[in-house]
Amino acid sequence: MGTPHFGVSYWIDRLPRRRPAYPRYRGQNDVDVAIVGGGMAGCATAYALSTAGARVCLFEAARIGQGAIGSSTALVMQEPDVDFQDVLDAHGLRAARTIWRMTRRGALDFVAAIRRLRIPCQPEAQDSIYFASDPTGVQRLRRELGLRKKARLEARWLTVEQLRREANVEAEGAIRVAGNAQVEPLRTCFGFAAAAVKRGASIHERSPVERIRTGREHVELRTTGGTVRADRVVIATGHPGPLFKPLARHFRVAETYAVATPPLGARIRAGLGRRQAMLWDTAEPYHYLRWTRDGRILFGGGDQSQPHPRSRERVLVQRTMQLMYELSVLYPVISGIQPDYAWSGPSVTTGDGLPYIGPHRNYPRHLFALGFGGSGLAQGFLASRILLRHYLGETAKDDDLFGFAR
Repeated sequence: MGTPHFGVSYWIDRLPRRRPAYPRYRGQNDVDVAIVGGGMAGCATAYALSTAGARVCLFEAARIGQGAIGSSTALVMQEPDVDFQDVLDAHGLRAARTIWRMTRRGALDFVAAIRRLRIPCQPEAQDSIYFASDPTGVQRLRRELGLRKKARLEARWLTVEQLRREANVEAEGAIRVAGNAQVEPLRTCFGFAAAAVKRGASIHERSPVERIRTGREHVELRTTGGTVRADRVVIATGHPGPLFKPLARHFRVAETYAVATPPLGARIRAGLGRRQAMLWDTAEPYHYLRWTRDGRILFGGGDQSQPHPRSRERVLVQRTMQLMYELSVLYPVISGIQPDYAWSGPSVTTGDGLPYIGPHRNYPRHLFALGFGGSGLAQGFLASRILLRHYLGETAKDDDLFGFAR
């Protein structure tokens, strides 16, 4: 396949050669909180806890930010990775409305923190357009909009003509939501990690945690390089993994795929609408589209079960070709253009589409932040706020909406 950056995330390839690096863990240490996982939730939690005065040590098995977050499209969404009507059916009106408002607050606070810390991740406000291309999808979207309005959540309908004018998309209708954002995900992770270190946290890359033992007064974590004792441990690894096999039944792991076009010329861009919003559709699995600052389309989705390692490359070629075909159907003007980047990454979701954040009754001194799906940025930051409240013993009553007992 002629893709120059096949199997390479656009975001990872854009990193400077001298990217931030942290040492492997060696020796023994005593801290207040040990964090396992160096994605968005882990780094934001390290920042929140160290700002509150806790002694924090974060362990990342590979490199900071290069897990699921490094493979994402980096959309900061004010809504969970699931329709409002699905959350309503599962948890009721009050809970669904509160979950939406907490996620929105998390997204706004996330962007505010980025600006306050002056993280150079190019935050940019973007509305979202959620569109349907068939009558069944339109019917679902109209019901979704009606339920959101009943819950007093902000959204508005786009007609066929308005959708064509806004995004040059031929579809049957759409919901537009204002106030979402997009960022460069790895630089965002690096920024929160650096802010945590500045406040006294220690971060260790290439330091997988091999065992966790819980005692009466502390937990002990063992790595290949040593041990650390902590009052609490935060598990922010996306999926429970081998250390917490009994929790795996709560989660589904899929492979999500993405492509990035070369920078598009002015003639092609002129046929692609105003480029003032990110797009996603009602297909199952859904697709999403955003623009980059250097004039590329970044298009992804089409999640499916994870392939066997031996067939991973072949499946990536197939999914890449399928995504480019689907993108050309959406925007015929790009037909014939080959992707400049094609990559995939894990997507961990839960049965109701909401992450699990907080303690679990079977694991004393543990706090979890798992299963973010496509909302790892906004809800990862929200998790850091919820986990901070748990650590301080100042939980809010609505925090339990994201708990294991919901």
